[in-house]
Amino acid sequence: EENLLETVSKQIALIIESNQVVELNTKLHEQLRHADRLATTVQLSAGTAHEIHEPLATILGFAPLIEKSDNIPQESVDDAKKIINATLHSREIVRKLMLFSRQMPPKKGKINLNQIIDEGLYFLESRCQKSGVEIIKALESDMPEIDADPNQIHQILVNLIVNAIHAMPEGGKLILSTKDNKDNTVSFSVEDTGVGIKEEIREKIFIPFYTTKDINQGTGLGLSVVHGIVSSHSGQINVNSQLGKGSIFEIRLPVYGQIRE
Repeated sequence: EENLLETVSKQIALIIESNQVVELNTKLHEQLRHADRLATTVQLSAGTAHEIHEPLATILGFAPLIEKSDNIPQESVDDAKKIINATLHSREIVRKLMLFSRQMPPKKGKINLNQIIDEGLYFLESRCQKSGVEIIKALESDMPEIDADPNQIHQILVNLIVNAIHAMPEGGKLILSTKDNKDNTVSFSVEDTGVGIKEEIREKIFIPFYTTKDINQGTGLGLSVVHGIVSSHSGQINVNSQLGKGSIFEIRLPVYGQIRE
């Protein structure tokens, strides 16, 4: 009976181990497929951005001439304005694609994260107020400086805050914090008390053009741009979320003079 029990237990252990190996291989293959799709998307983004940029520049060159021409109907002037606005919107999408594909190298310099957050909030406080969102700042004092492009870090902040606002349609709390991690990195976090992100969606949020928003609320490029900027600054981005409780996006960046290879 002891021999029988030992044999059965060994067989069960082998079956469990085999199932674990199969599950691990499945996850690894899925990660590889995701990485391959992401790499292909980056290449397509770079090529598309360069192809579209020139005709957009041409449109922006001639449309204002139509708008300012004499002896044309007001309707044509209004149409020209619509053309200009639509082209500017398209150019912004192209710019985000180029950022995502790292075709626009950052112009880095010494910056302080606390200052970037204060400046970014200046433009977003009224929007938060209208949306019933309370802003809470938990900024650590004496933060080490980082070597970064201030415009791109500002863009990260704005994208994350706008996403947080969308995640709180009934209002809530927006918590912005900074931290010196004491390991040659600093981090800033954008936390909301919104609807949260489903686990199956969380795996896709950095894929370009993937969005759960309505068609008139976003292009699906915001978080992919954030990911591209963080990567170009040798940083990391971590996401924690609970349905019905909210999400935390943490950006970790090396301090000045400590860029990791």
